[in-house]
Amino acid sequence: MKINFKKYNCPLIILTCICVLFGVFMVFSSSFVMAYVRWSRPYKFLLKQILWISIGFILMFITCFLINYQIYKKYSKMIYLISLILVILVLFVGDLRLGAKRWLNVGFFNLQPSELAKFSIIVMLSDFISRKKNLIKKKGGLIAPITIIFLIISPIVLEPDLGTPILMTIVSFAMLFCAGVKMKIISSVAIMMLLLVLEEIIRKPYRLLRFKDYLASFVNIDASSYQIKQSLNALGSGGIFGKGLGRSEMKLMYLPEAHTDFIFPIIGEELGFIGSVLVIMFFIYFFLTGMKMSKFMPDTFSQYLCLGITFLIVFQAIINLSVATGVFPAKGLPLPFISFGGTSLVITMAITGILINLSQYDKNKR
Repeated sequence: MKINFKKYNCPLIILTCICVLFGVFMVFSSSFVMAYVRWSRPYKFLLKQILWISIGFILMFITCFLINYQIYKKYSKMIYLISLILVILVLFVGDLRLGAKRWLNVGFFNLQPSELAKFSIIVMLSDFISRKKNLIKKKGGLIAPITIIFLIISPIVLEPDLGTPILMTIVSFAMLFCAGVKMKIISSVAIMMLLLVLEEIIRKPYRLLRFKDYLASFVNIDASSYQIKQSLNALGSGGIFGKGLGRSEMKLMYLPEAHTDFIFPIIGEELGFIGSVLVIMFFIYFFLTGMKMSKFMPDTFSQYLCLGITFLIVFQAIINLSVATGVFPAKGLPLPFISFGGTSLVITMAITGILINLSQYDKNKR
């Protein structure tokens, strides 16, 4: 099979691959001490990450070069329905880990249905907007899209998982705003959602404790949660150029989840301000590229599919970086492409393949 790479956005392909491979090094650096202490297997997470990115690259190749984006529009309802069934199913037969049911054991790996749900809601809303763009600007026009959003995020909230539904809702409303929904309508819905989020925080004692620590940190940084304090210590100790790859001290069992949700502080500690800025610049480039591409797509569906994928990956990165720096309260969302992860990493790479596939239709290049 001969591929004409000139048709695609090659810088996006190259930089994404570099970011994923960089993530392999950082996962190993941040996890080998913990893996050795707990399991006497220092390469445990490295080998798993290599397996996941191998699967991710295969799916990325398929979605990038072998599948026409129109197929997602054709099967949007089926993709959404399958995702909805899976997020409901996980509540009943999912594996219980750390008090939450978020994974389905399907034999040789554990599937996290909420990751597929992120993509399904983008596809479903893109299809809806492409068919009913004028409707959503009218009174009552938001009933259908809001139903689509709440129907699939409700089971995820019950897992319990609050971070993923918040991300999905932000991405969805951003897409609707770009489709022409007035800001005052979105603000009204956002206020209602904020009240629901606060109710969920109050209902769970551990969430309430996190939120209290978060609010207290604005008055006194020492009141921050242990994880945030260690995260800030890691970022602050890296200086301009960092301590050097593999030389982090916080990964020596001081910073929990150093290879997943809190991998960015390890990057800051080992590679310093320079390394941290380069990671941030990648996501800025990703955002600007996706936004620019969306303006020149051949049809409405591809335009909003492009926007949705861009928003999903970049907003998740923003939330992860904000949590790591104490700007947002703790939420369990990995840093896209870089954090250790199974379903999350694979789905992220697969949908990035879709974005790269869409780049061949960028009319601005012609």
